[in-house]
Amino acid sequence: MRVIRRRVRQNRQHRRGVLLVEILFAIGILMVAGLWLLTAYQSSFQVSELGQQTSVALDDLRDMMERIKSTPFNSLTNDFPSGAVNGIVGLAPEKYGVIIGGYTLTNEQVTVTHQPNTNADPREMIVRVTWVNRGRTFQKSVSTIRASRAS
Repeated sequence: MRVIRRRVRQNRQHRRGVLLVEILFAIGILMVAGLWLLTAYQSSFQVSELGQQTSVALDDLRDMMERIKSTPFNSLTNDFPSGAVNGIVGLAPEKYGVIIGGYTLTNEQVTVTHQPNTNADPREMIVRVTWVNRGRTFQKSVSTIRASRAS
């Protein structure tokens, strides 16, 4: 019996084409990198938006604080009712929107609180701004102490 031996050609070194698996693998890597970049872009956009809104809120707080500091001590209780959202008490016209130049944030609310109460001398005045961004509520606050007589 005669044994025929054929040499198996190993032409892998001479092959110049690209396998389909290699192409699919490269596409997969590009898709993962693209999704990562898209997510990073979206996150940076959200952080930028929140930063802009925080800047607006801080400007509103500054405007309210300037008005509180320039208001005579005896008028603080009437001009800034404690705990009233946007300065509204009953059917009175809202006061704080005029001071801050209008409400520009989504569901923006400005609240002034007197601590420990409206009759205390001296008293701490706390101004709080709350707003909503993408379903989440954010708030910033500042405080100052006012007395009937400056020391």
